[in-house]
Amino acid sequence: MALFAAGERRAWAGDAQGAEEFFQQAIKQDPASGFLRLELARLHLGQGKLDEALTEAEEATRLSPDLINAWILVGGIQANRKNLSKAIAAYEKVLKLEPEHEEASLFLGSLYLEDGRLREAGQVLEALLARRPDLALAHYYYGQVLAQQKRLKTAEKHFQAAIQSSPQFVAALFELAKIYELQRNHDKAEEAYLEILRRNPESGAAHDLLGRLYLRTGRYQEALDQFAVLKGLSRNDNEVRIKIGLVYFELGRYGQASEEFRAILNDDPENHRARYYLGVSLQEDGKAEEALAVLAAIPAEAELFVDSRLHQAEILEKSGRRQQAMEVLRQAGRVKPNEVDILVAQAALLEAGEQFKEAEVLLRQAIKLEPNNAETHFRLGVVLDRSGQRKAGIAQMRKAVELNDRHARALNYIGYTLVEEDGDLGEAERLIRRALAVEPFSGYILDSLGWVYYKRGQFEQAYTYLQKAVASGEPDPVIYEHLGDAALATKRYGEAVGAYEKALARKPAKPAELRAKLKEAKSRLKAR
Repeated sequence: MALFAAGERRAWAGDAQGAEEFFQQAIKQDPASGFLRLELARLHLGQGKLDEALTEAEEATRLSPDLINAWILVGGIQANRKNLSKAIAAYEKVLKLEPEHEEASLFLGSLYLEDGRLREAGQVLEALLARRPDLALAHYYYGQVLAQQKRLKTAEKHFQAAIQSSPQFVAALFELAKIYELQRNHDKAEEAYLEILRRNPESGAAHDLLGRLYLRTGRYQEALDQFAVLKGLSRNDNEVRIKIGLVYFELGRYGQASEEFRAILNDDPENHRARYYLGVSLQEDGKAEEALAVLAAIPAEAELFVDSRLHQAEILEKSGRRQQAMEVLRQAGRVKPNEVDILVAQAALLEAGEQFKEAEVLLRQAIKLEPNNAETHFRLGVVLDRSGQRKAGIAQMRKAVELNDRHARALNYIGYTLVEEDGDLGEAERLIRRALAVEPFSGYILDSLGWVYYKRGQFEQAYTYLQKAVASGEPDPVIYEHLGDAALATKRYGEAVGAYEKALARKPAKPAELRAKLKEAKSRLKAR
């Protein structure tokens, strides 16, 4: 052991090379010593020589299989290299040798978590916490396990315990804030982020996450304030500028949004995200031609190429240039031939032009590419129905609901069709109420439910829902006509006259029938 002792003295003196020479000589004298291999591994680790450290540590475990510290060293190096299975095997060996080893339990639990083995992670960490209920890291990792298992209330308790055990444990505060967000407890999430910022006012992550929280809850000015601070802290301020620009966009301040996106493009002309958002901002600001030019400059290799062409087509179609819109989409389709969104957008233009057969062909092509796309089945259902193939159309609607049982428009379409065809009103109401649960303020869905009551002869209930449908702001002549019918049936003749007049002003499909209803309403009003 004299050689080993000499090596240790050299190591303490900072002479790693001299220490290694003595350790190597000691190993030559005692080649079966796992302990000496472990000490050499530790020396290599201190010098940053991970390959050599791992080799010696593994040799130590071969020579001395019960040498716990050698297994811990192997596990640590393998974990550092992201060799999770090998790291896990090393720590599992430690726990076989010493089942209550605290360090190995903690690391093994965290590795199981990282590897997605939540059940095993939970078992190890729960056992550790039974022995050491004050261990902050164990609470932290166990909280993450529980969060991934959607056991949010229990996860919350463990993150709180981690913070109680270690009040400066900021990472646990971040996780706690995320739990509150998942629970939609925005006030507590805000408190957690503000507490992080109280401890560290320059935490860019906290400013970012708090800003996003404010965005999601419609507190746009406060979001803007957070992103402005983040802009001053961030080295990559273009990403922050994009966030600021998007907040201005949400606030309807399209000019200021455009300024932010232009500033980014001045610094980085290849930033096509900024270019795309600039185009959309200009579109919303009523600058259609400038928006078209900006969006057209986004190249095919850009991530937002397809979105840019869809927006171009939308602008052109809204300005009455449907053929140009179609040409933009066709050119995009030649570049991205299997892009479902482009096929669906082309089909929408064809449907608007009542070219139903051509629209059907494109939608069936899209469904071949993405058979489980509920929205495409819905669009095909609309086209088939409008082309006189109602039964086939409703079959596509039902397929859309099968794929997405919260597809509100498909649920409403089927329900309304049943009402119009004097079908099963009970089923119609069930479908429409399911749609209303998803979109409770949709004028079209409220109209459908009102029409169910009207068909049943429950005119007061019909009138109530149809009033709500009109109040939603949907400018559809059918909704006003239905309100007029309900008002007429409940002897609200003045309201019926007003509703029919508004329906006629919105270019209804059957104006002659509406004029007859208006005449009757005026006659009854006069006769009162």
